[in-house]
Amino acid sequence: MIPEIGHFALILSTLMAAAVFALPLYRQHGTYRWKTQRGLVALMAALTGLSVLTLAVSFLTNDFSVAYVANNANSTLAWPYKIAALWGGHEGSFLFWSGGLTLAATALTFSRKLCEQFQRGVVTVMGGLVAGFNLVILLTSNPFARLLPDVPVEGRDLNPLLQDIGLILHPPLIFLGYIGFTVLFAGAVTALWQRFSGPALTHWLRHWTLATWVVLTGGNAFGSWWAYHELGWGGWWFWDPVENASFIPWLVATALLHLLYLNRRSQSLQATSLGLCILGYALSLVGTFLVRSGVIDSVHAFAAAPNRGMALLLLLVMSVGPALAVMAWRGLPKSHPAPLKGREGLTLFGAMLTLVAAFAVLLGTCYPILFRVLNLGAISVGPPYFNSLFVPITCLCALFAALALLPKGERKPMAVALVALSALVSVTAVAVLYPELRDPALFAGIASASALLMALLLGALHAPARLLEARPLGMTLAHLGLAVAILGATAVSHFEDNAMVRMGPGKGRVLADYTLVYEATESIEGRGFIGTQARIRVEEGDSVSGYLLPQRRTYLDDMTELTESALLRRPMGDLYLSMGPELEDGEFLIRISHKPGINGLWLGAGLMMLGGLLGLRRPRKTEAH
Repeated sequence: MIPEIGHFALILSTLMAAAVFALPLYRQHGTYRWKTQRGLVALMAALTGLSVLTLAVSFLTNDFSVAYVANNANSTLAWPYKIAALWGGHEGSFLFWSGGLTLAATALTFSRKLCEQFQRGVVTVMGGLVAGFNLVILLTSNPFARLLPDVPVEGRDLNPLLQDIGLILHPPLIFLGYIGFTVLFAGAVTALWQRFSGPALTHWLRHWTLATWVVLTGGNAFGSWWAYHELGWGGWWFWDPVENASFIPWLVATALLHLLYLNRRSQSLQATSLGLCILGYALSLVGTFLVRSGVIDSVHAFAAAPNRGMALLLLLVMSVGPALAVMAWRGLPKSHPAPLKGREGLTLFGAMLTLVAAFAVLLGTCYPILFRVLNLGAISVGPPYFNSLFVPITCLCALFAALALLPKGERKPMAVALVALSALVSVTAVAVLYPELRDPALFAGIASASALLMALLLGALHAPARLLEARPLGMTLAHLGLAVAILGATAVSHFEDNAMVRMGPGKGRVLADYTLVYEATESIEGRGFIGTQARIRVEEGDSVSGYLLPQRRTYLDDMTELTESALLRRPMGDLYLSMGPELEDGEFLIRISHKPGINGLWLGAGLMMLGGLLGLRRPRKTEAH
């Protein structure tokens, strides 16, 4: 009965959302009331919340008559993962997305900081989008579908790869980013329809863009961290299509954030900013289509479902098409010439380069699909393509940021000289210490990160009092995070030591400054799996640092074999072990990696998120629009 309540609540919520969208159409008949629309939104939110709650209850009570519960949980699954299973599969993740959209629409409806006419327009568009998402769920992805009368005694369990804290944090943050872009889309369409522009709109767009950027930063970082420690292949980013699907919107959000920064004073990029709001929403749906339709093969992807893919494409066309029509009919807001000189020009060029990077990643992701659709054969686009384009663009953006962040005034030539000197010294030092390395990407990464760090230092010394204010401090931390992430990625990409060795009891291997001794092979048994574990002693010099226990597990539900890596974490880099298949004489294939600088990636992402959160704080003297 509980699942039926949730299903019926979702149907009613869809009707309420459609009414929120349709109600302004009857304005000329005198039946339109803003209070009525607000009441419908409140009812829509309550019904959607009830729907999500009933699905959570179905998981917690092990109701395996619900197909989605039976396919993503079992009675022994820990309750945090039962909650996470809400978004662990296609149906539940779409319900989570719809719930987030409803929550955002409710917050916008009852906000007292918006112009009422603009507020009504945004809420109306959000109502239509919620109705569209709910229809996709009800028609193609019903999470409340029953398995009656053949109810299984036990569920199939959640995918073992997803039973990790990365699942609890990564997907919700990505979906929150998509929700943010949906709000920005609604705001852009409303602004175009109402010909609404000016500082108030820029302020509102910036607030939502910054929030979107923060959660997408966290989502991509946690996804990378999950792949690094869970998949057992030792990497942190493979340019997988599913990785790219969430990374491309992050790049668009980054470019949009910088354009809105420029737009605060001159209002010269309002039309471009509105266009990027629409583009970011469209790319979020395109990325979701790639993940959900089965057109790509990926360990991250959901099961192939062409009907779901068609529903997503239809939703894309039905939402973005009218938005483009509004843009063509109502026209773009008038704006002043874009700034091309000084700090503003550098910021603009950096934003444009970020967009170029986004489209380069999109092209590389979709090119194999287009090749297959056009019957031109099979083609693979891998990391070499993405790295050859993305690395130089990122380094250029960091250099532009370094020059843009330098303080103005008579001392600027000296500051530029110091930035250039820091880049030159760092590159020279690396060339002297590692003469065997001559990769241009190495020198570009070191030079750009050093230049950015020096620019931030000079800015802090020039005006230390500004770092006591939330927004300047946030901007500094975000750019510091970029520099740290570039250094981390450069270090782990060029200085990593790897070895693939045969090891068994009594055998050892020296790698970097570590001595590893294989002491024993042990049998293990856990919830839903059996497996083998290697006990490997790690020594640094004459002392024992600890024991690493890489595992190879066989899950009894479908006899899937997975590796469980082991990590010795150090601030300057990790020692990484993963266990391969068994060889003869009781030996196993062991991957050993020393990853210097890897923690710079997570630290950099954390600094960027912290900087973004500080940027969300409203200045004391700023009027709320």
